[in-house]
Amino acid sequence: MNCNKAMVLMSAAIDGELTSKEGEELAQHLAECPECRSEFQDAKNTKIIIRERVLRVKAPKTLIESIVKLTTVIST
Repeated sequence: MNCNKAMVLMSAAIDGELTSKEGEELAQHLAECPECRSEFQDAKNTKIIIRERVLRVKAPKTLIESIVKLTTVIST
């Protein structure tokens, strides 16, 4: 694996979206490439900070119903 492909896979890896083969290939590349390993660690840390600081709110039921209704109208 080259660094360009590793960069593409890093976000998916952090989110647990890689196949086992992709995960193994990325892990092997990170073990051999200090630059990508550092970039991967930075990306993980950034994602952790975002998850901790993002305020999650539940949408009002009326908003959800309006979106569903609108989506139904658009798709027909």
